[in-house]
Amino acid sequence: MMMTDTALSGDKKSSAIKNAMLYLDSEMITEQLVHDAFRNKGGEAWRELQCILYDMNMRMMVDGFQLGSEQREKEWALRNMIERVEKVYLKWDEVPEGITDSEEFMVWLKQKIYGHRVNYSALFELFDNDDLSAEELRFFLANYRVNMQRFHLHVAAYSLIVPFEMREELYHNLHDEFGQGDFTKAHPNLFEPLMNHFGGAREEDVNAETCHLLNTKISLCWFADGFRYGLGGMGGLELSIPLQQKRILAHLRRRGLSEELQEFFVVHCELDEDHGEGWFAAGMPYMKTRQDFQEVYEGTMRMLDARAGVYDGIHAAIIKERNKQLAMSAAEKDGMLLEGME
Repeated sequence: MMMTDTALSGDKKSSAIKNAMLYLDSEMITEQLVHDAFRNKGGEAWRELQCILYDMNMRMMVDGFQLGSEQREKEWALRNMIERVEKVYLKWDEVPEGITDSEEFMVWLKQKIYGHRVNYSALFELFDNDDLSAEELRFFLANYRVNMQRFHLHVAAYSLIVPFEMREELYHNLHDEFGQGDFTKAHPNLFEPLMNHFGGAREEDVNAETCHLLNTKISLCWFADGFRYGLGGMGGLELSIPLQQKRILAHLRRRGLSEELQEFFVVHCELDEDHGEGWFAAGMPYMKTRQDFQEVYEGTMRMLDARAGVYDGIHAAIIKERNKQLAMSAAEKDGMLLEGME
């Protein structure tokens, strides 16, 4: 099953990455083009833009920012412009005026997190109904893997800009991410046996929505205007994940997979809610004003919206491929009927 229409196909993705340098040099990515991309989120321009930004972010995580280079100067200008334009189209409610202290705010915020559509994606109905082929599950895991592999990097980068006292909680989180001292149990290492069991990840699997989630994490944790956006984004992500992963884990168990293959999702169902509570508890002393609350809230919603987009993209690709296969089967049957009539 090749998800080439909804996913970023290998050819299209490599073409976009190869052309990124040309775009930067020739200034083909104009602010108007970026506005058009975000006005038509999910369209071709938006997809290509996410691919280019994703490539920039991946190279930055491997090579560093290369301070002082002309290429990175151009990339910074492009990155800054994309972020500025995207914010024009990000609209959320205001935190209610009656909320005046952090404890009251957290009660309100948790209601928003648990009620967010990321927890109720149509994709999870496929898990609940055991309505996924092995190839469809492989495709899901391949997209999940992109952000999972690099989660610890976001925690580490974010820890550099938070108040000193908050770092203790973040380093506890990193300790868990790396298997609590047993590197074989580091979370990316736990994931690979499951990924390989279903055939491994392929470059052409990666959806634009998956790229967008990684790009959002970079914006909130590495480059945000203040640490509260990252606090909301990462804390909200951790609090919400067990609701989603319990449904995935239940499906894996009904498939009869071994305990080893289930271990990644077992660990995250057990740990992530505690991580989310810990992040917010550590950040509460720094949430004092309505502006503080608003920044945390906006970071939360931005991250959860991006993750919901990942599920939307995977679900759309699966349904599109199924419809394609049904249409092909119907055409074959029609052809056989015509042959019989002759």
